[in-house]
Amino acid sequence: MQKIILAGNAVTAHILYGYLEDDARYAIIGCVVDDAYVESGSFTAVPCVGLSSVVERFPPSDARVIMAAGYDQVNAVRQSMFERLKALGYIMETYVHPKANVLTKSPLGEGSLVMPGALLEPGATVGADCLIWGNVVVAHDAVVEDHCWLAAGAVISGMARVGRRSFVGVNATIANKVEVGECNIVGGAAFISKCTKPNAVHLARSGEPFRCTAEEYAKYFGV
Repeated sequence: MQKIILAGNAVTAHILYGYLEDDARYAIIGCVVDDAYVESGSFTAVPCVGLSSVVERFPPSDARVIMAAGYDQVNAVRQSMFERLKALGYIMETYVHPKANVLTKSPLGEGSLVMPGALLEPGATVGADCLIWGNVVVAHDAVVEDHCWLAAGAVISGMARVGRRSFVGVNATIANKVEVGECNIVGGAAFISKCTKPNAVHLARSGEPFRCTAEEYAKYFGV
């Protein structure tokens, strides 16, 4: 049984804990956050420690990390935690729920998570530190680059590409061969039929570009 530290102690960590506590492959022994957030406590009985003390409390030789951070600042916070934990010597566990359908032969990126009901078709590629939520479809020969978040029910159609650090909302669809630029926010139920520019926002009503950048949108609307 692999010992696991969850990187995060908020909503995403709470959800992942619910999956992992019923998975006989894993034993959750704690969670880690930036030192400033230790006071907020943990969502479970496992101890929560700050990044400055995690190596002493849970040595990298004894446990692996599952990324349980959210998508704050268009996944920038998640990427930062991922990279700092790797620098401390931790192996970032790639987690596939037993009810996920991973049919691609391409290795999943380090530290990525695939939730129940998700389908990765033959030829699909998923980069490092991606979160593929339930019932997502990553179709044949599609590419999801590093540090992306695909919310439940999203469809990445065949030969499409999602650029690094992008967020794709619930039930959004990326059409065949379309490339979503890096650091994009694609709103829930949006249909993207044309390639997008980096740092863009596309919302559901029309899928047209929003007037502000993705970073500005995240700052004022909390994504």
